[in-house]
Amino acid sequence: MKREYYQDIGYKPFLFYVVFGVSGDDLKVSGQKYHVDGIPEGMDIASLSREEHADYIDGLIGGMIGNVLRAADEKLYEACRDTEKCVILRGSIQEDSTLDYMRNAIGIIQALLEQGAKGVLDLLTFTLYSPEKWTDRFFEKDINAQKHVVILFSEEEDGVWLHTRGMAEFGRPDIGIYGVSKDKVEDYKQVIDQMVFYGGQGLFFKGKARLHTFNGKTFVALPEFIDDFENDDYNNAYYKVTVEEA
Repeated sequence: MKREYYQDIGYKPFLFYVVFGVSGDDLKVSGQKYHVDGIPEGMDIASLSREEHADYIDGLIGGMIGNVLRAADEKLYEACRDTEKCVILRGSIQEDSTLDYMRNAIGIIQALLEQGAKGVLDLLTFTLYSPEKWTDRFFEKDINAQKHVVILFSEEEDGVWLHTRGMAEFGRPDIGIYGVSKDKVEDYKQVIDQMVFYGGQGLFFKGKARLHTFNGKTFVALPEFIDDFENDDYNNAYYKVTVEEA
């Protein structure tokens, strides 16, 4: 799965999925059925049980994250929270010039779901997927970063802050636009959506980028790359973007 605009920018995709209700000890994956040709180099698969790892599992699905997940789907959240075991797929991917790593991860998770898992937590985006939603959204579909990355809207004193979570899964910076007036939110969301798509295809934005949105408008994005992986807002490097109407 070629990344059309791939550039090696010196850091790698990071994945962190938790699959609730199954053990990886008996994992069987048909390469043909699940489109898997191996475990991506750099990704570890670990099986945890509440008997041995209760505190760690509670840390993954409890606290602030638990509040977010419960608000999104209380029934699914409780079904996953109450399981006795889970499988973690986690690590920095070493080969990212194609999207084969993501195809393999999706296929392995699909196999776990078909062996009885209750749900999948994408810990980078704080998103909990039911088996049905995961299959419908990702399995045997074209890999598009727009399906994996979330765009968040935060009200602040100077306007709305639009920002992403999840671009780390594609080894690219997250994206933030600050101080957006409410009448520009939809337009600027589409600007970010276009940047997400091209980032997923491997592009690293340098200088001005002319982007055409789905509503027929053209904007010029001026991204400033902030090389800060320790920030609490993104937990990833990010672009601080200024937008001009073309």
